[in-house]
Amino acid sequence: MVVFDNLLELRLSHPIISSSLKQQFLQEVFHTNLSLDEIENTDRAYQAFFTRFHSLRNAAANRHRAIDSCTFADFFGVVKLLRNNHEPRSDLEKAVAERLDKDVSHASLESVFIDFAASVWSLLIIGRSTAYNSYDDPVVWEASTFLHPGLNSQQPNLINTVFPPPSFLDAVKLPQSFIAANLEKIGGIQVLWTDNLADHLLLRDDDTKIMLFHHVSALRLLYYPSKLPVRELADETIRSLALLIPPTLGAASPWFEQQQREHHLDSEAGRCDRLNSSERQIDKFHYWRERLVLLKRTYDDAEPKNLSQLWWDDRKKTQWFTFWVAVLVFIMTVFFGVIQSVASIVQAWASVKSLKAQI
Repeated sequence: MVVFDNLLELRLSHPIISSSLKQQFLQEVFHTNLSLDEIENTDRAYQAFFTRFHSLRNAAANRHRAIDSCTFADFFGVVKLLRNNHEPRSDLEKAVAERLDKDVSHASLESVFIDFAASVWSLLIIGRSTAYNSYDDPVVWEASTFLHPGLNSQQPNLINTVFPPPSFLDAVKLPQSFIAANLEKIGGIQVLWTDNLADHLLLRDDDTKIMLFHHVSALRLLYYPSKLPVRELADETIRSLALLIPPTLGAASPWFEQQQREHHLDSEAGRCDRLNSSERQIDKFHYWRERLVLLKRTYDDAEPKNLSQLWWDDRKKTQWFTFWVAVLVFIMTVFFGVIQSVASIVQAWASVKSLKAQI
């Protein structure tokens, strides 16, 4: 079996399996300096990211078969253009067309390739993908806009379009009990996991399901370039996961461990640093503030639908205590009433038996 140790020589259809290839890929895409030890020690975390990459590559190949003829060198070159953010999409398409091999260049290939590369790097899923259906409107990158704000936050860009400023500034409290496990256990809101950052914290199906983005390892890689404009978005996304999936004694909670095993999630999503009371204030969030407010309101308005939810629902502690004391009193009344009835029956039976004996 031939072993390759340089992605630049390979086509995009080649699987990324070895640690050395993963290291090179992450270095080229995120401009990082991860060691092989770091890759191997966190392989379960990065495995989720590479699964996402291969799904996006397959989706791009379904949109345009010529994707299979492109190389990783082509891909890394396009990602570098996206990261530098010097041109709007229309100019990028021209640059990508020049970069791709003339034998595989077609009218729509540049567009598909840019959607693919931008989806991998930005962690959004851009364009209409046959392999992934967003639960919100598809993320469309217009020709006249840049990918991210760059040094000029006023220039039209995709990031600001997908994550506009919150339309309301309502204040809500985010207590320690406001966690994903309680959303399911108390609020009856099912947690669904997404590979699309644009779907993070999105409520769907009549507010009975919540989408959570779990690729924390990739979000942390966006920290490396110190002036990267999406750094604040990545940081806030991680803090929102720390809010909803706090660790237990420094390790992932049992609830998340079960979720990770079932859905093959990024294991780092359950190991974010726990937030203190100041960091849990809603005004500390900008990109996700509106969705967090809507989620908290939905959670607060949810009424228990079964005994299990009633038992765990201690959001209003006085009412919870009063209700269960009343239940306990009722059970004790019934219990002692049954005992008293049984005792009366036994007593009556004994009296009848005694009278018969006398006769």
